[in-house]
Formats: sequence, C-alpha cells, structure tokens
Amino acid sequence: MSHLFVNSILPADTYNRLIIDHEATERAELLKMKHEHLPALFRILTLHGVADFLELHLLHRHFALQEGEAVVHRTFEIPASEDIPGICVDIAKAMYCPKPTKSSLVPLLWMVSSNDSLVAYEYGLQDFAGSHKQATTNISSETWSSLAKDISHYVRSAGIADVVSLKDKRCINGGEYVVPSTRVLFRIPKQAINLQPGSGMLESGWKFDAAVEPDASFREFTDGHVTKTRQTSGGTVAHYHTTEEIGVDAFNPNEVPLLYTDAMWAAAKSENFWSLDRSVGVAA
Repeated sequence: MSHLFVNSILPADTYNRLIIDHEATERAELLKMKHEHLPALFRILTLHGVADFLELHLLHRHFALQEGEAVVHRTFEIPASEDIPGICVDIAKAMYCPKPTKSSLVPLLWMVSSNDSLVAYEYGLQDFAGSHKQATTNISSETWSSLAKDISHYVRSAGIADVVSLKDKRCINGGEYVVPSTRVLFRIPKQAINLQPGSGMLESGWKFDAAVEPDASFREFTDGHVTKTRQTSGGTVAHYHTTEEIGVDAFNPNEVPLLYTDAMWAAAKSENFWSLDRSVGVAA
C-alpha cells in the first residue's frame, strides 16, 4: 500500500524534472489552478473519504538530487518551559538512502504517475510511522487505488499534472526557507514568522475548511516558500530563495526568532538526528 510504506525511492532523474519552487508557483497561477481546479480536487478527496488525511499541495522541488538520494523530512520539537516557548519545525534534507525499507521511511508527499497511481516523492523518518499508520488504518488499498485514478484523470485532463501533489496533513504547515549550499529546507509555522519588508510567501499548499469557505475558494493557504526581493545592479528587482547560516542571506532575527534558527541549524547538522538507524539516540 503506497500510502503506508516505502518500497523504493523515486529515481533522482525523475525528481530533478520537477519544476523549481517559484517557477511552479508561476505556472500554477498561469493555469489558474487555485480557483479553477482546487475546489474540484478537494471534492475528489472528500468523495473518497481521505480529506482528513491529505491536503492539496504544489508539486515542486527546491534542489537537485544525486542517484540514490531522497528528500527526507523530520519534525524537530523543543517542549515549552517556564522560560522558553516551545518550538516545532519541519526540517528536510537531501539524504543518501541505501535500500530504504518500511521500517525507516514513510511516504509524505505524492504525485501522479504515468500508470494512474500515486507515487511518493518525498519521505519522512520513522518518527512519522506510528501516527501515520494509525491515521490511515481505514484507507484500504482499493480506496487508495480509486483515489489515484480519479486524481490522475482530473489533473491530466486539466493539464495540471506537473503542479499538483498531495501532502500528509500531519506535516507542519508554514513558510519554507531553502539552503541550497547544503540542500536543506526549513518549514517554520506561519505564526512564528514575522515577514519583513521585501519578504513574501509564494503559495504552495492549501487546506479546505467548509465552515469558513463554503464556496471552496481556498482564500487561505497552508504552505508557502519564502521569497525575498533584492535590487540588481541594473536597477531591476530580483526574487531569490536562498538562506545561509551567516552573511547577507542569514535569517533575519526580526523575521524568524533566534530560538528557532539556533535549534534548526543544530538539528540540520546532527548526524544522530538524521540516522536511518532509529536505535541511535537523537542529539540535536
């Protein structure tokens, strides 16, 4: 059952053909995906009874992979204390994954394939496995197969198969900051981000709430990749999506609290935190 286990990872050359972040956003806007297609896609999720498990996502990538690598996510949490507020972020990075097994990886994001099935293209470490399996207990292989066929038929007929994917709802929603030099991505809850002048979010995920959006217009987005503007030497404005630990592209402490940045960099560098051997202790 492809919504529960990972039997093999997506080939790197297939992943690398995904559209890069801001270009995927531009294409989705050109195709009027948000307003003309997301309501119909959400109705498909509801019809198959999986809307509580999956949300609609923009199919995109942030960096290229080498063969044998995959983009692997892990949630990093620090519990709140009397002196320190709790934090919870999603960290993803390019990892070499030799012979991935269902005991080490779980699927988190899916895209349609050429044979009308849903194939995982990004994954989570075992941390996700318990609640993931519990949440999908009632989703049979027949339901998953039927959902895949209906989603595939719709996105192919509408010409939007290259910009539509599905995401596990348990993943943290928020703003994505990309570190190309180390091929790491940080997804920070939106409520923890205070966008500064020159920063914005390009929408990359949507969640439907019938209580507040009866017309399914998707006015609120759940995910976005953070973009910044910078004046070029020629006087034009350029958009960029680069974050680094130090220098001009470092996190602005007025935008992302230092508590978050210090914890995220430590976790991203920790070998134990990313170990596929879950018997290894985690130390960020």
